[in-house]
Amino acid sequence: MDKTYILPVPEEYQVLARELSKQSGKIYSKAVSFLKKMDKKGIKISRKTFDRYMEWWIHQKDFVLHSQSKQAAYQQAWTAYQATLRKLKKARKKGKDTSRIRLPYKNKKYNKVVFKESAIHLSDNVLTFSNRKGHKAIFLKGVMIKTAPKYAELIYHHSKKKYYLHVVVEVKEREIEKGKGVLAVDLGVIHPMVCFDGQRVLIYNGGVLNSKLRYRNKKIADIQQKLSLCQKGSKRFRKLEKAKRKVLRKLGNQIRDVLEKYTSHLIGYCVKNGIGTIVLGDLKGIRDRANHGKVTNQKVHQWMFGRIAKRIEEKAKFAGIDVVYVKENGTSQVCPVCDSKNKPENRNYECRSCGFKYHRDGVGAINIYRKYTGEMLLVVGLLACPTGVRFKAHLCCPTEWNVHPVGKTA
Repeated sequence: MDKTYILPVPEEYQVLARELSKQSGKIYSKAVSFLKKMDKKGIKISRKTFDRYMEWWIHQKDFVLHSQSKQAAYQQAWTAYQATLRKLKKARKKGKDTSRIRLPYKNKKYNKVVFKESAIHLSDNVLTFSNRKGHKAIFLKGVMIKTAPKYAELIYHHSKKKYYLHVVVEVKEREIEKGKGVLAVDLGVIHPMVCFDGQRVLIYNGGVLNSKLRYRNKKIADIQQKLSLCQKGSKRFRKLEKAKRKVLRKLGNQIRDVLEKYTSHLIGYCVKNGIGTIVLGDLKGIRDRANHGKVTNQKVHQWMFGRIAKRIEEKAKFAGIDVVYVKENGTSQVCPVCDSKNKPENRNYECRSCGFKYHRDGVGAINIYRKYTGEMLLVVGLLACPTGVRFKAHLCCPTEWNVHPVGKTA
């Protein structure tokens, strides 16, 4: 499997990274300009002709980029051009309006720089990203990677105002003894994850996550209200748009941080306790039938269950844990002791038939576990009170299952 690491470019190479990005932008812009000109004249060109023209044009320039990086820059334009042509063809076939579908036309002053396998070398924990022969390379020291990356991209992070290298490494799946335990996960709106492993319930508190979402909604609503009073393109309009992007970027990073720490903690819990299978509730199509008023509808449509499930899948695969889905219809209403159906009130579940009381989301996780394993919850007295995991800026995993090549732990 492939794993991507984001590594900061040292300060002494930031100027070089900026120059490489600028040259990549020039090559991309030239490719877009050439394809646009050919389309305007009604000339269809082949990939071979396009490549020959771009190589002839690049040969006349004094670019310091690696030959493979130059190719990757104009190949981006060709890929986007072909994708748009396919989209146009599909739309015309279905008789749809194609007036808003445009071929690539925007020039880029700066563009990402692609380093292919031939331009990347690893020796004594030093990663080297080569440029043209006789020109300065980018060196990353102290990188704890055993095999050389097969692909890398040099990308500018606007939030940090510096360049980073997104390095793709092929990682072998861990040959570890697979645990026999099963962990059921109930994905929710108030609490993003509630888990049950047959003995105890673990609740990942959603207070911080939901407060971030509420704050983002309020800030965007406030900025949108101000934007509605401005003339599009005015100085005030541009200033507010910039503020909107800043808020979305900042809060987006904070929300991602919560989800990454929670999902990493969950996988660490599984590794520590010998869990071999994670069972997730299948929530596909839940938004299609959601109509509970504008406030609840907004919460459901901003619910990030797909994003959480995807990250659990990716991290579980790396840790050698299987992930399966089961339908969770009625799992929050069925009593795990006597199987009678009761509609829960507030956050607590109480069975009117046998008197069983427990946390509402905990009941959902228990029933998902029962659905998958087919086991009955026989001894209610042995079921411990739910354990909570509250988000902290430095939330630690129960065990170090995923070490970053520069010393950080996921």
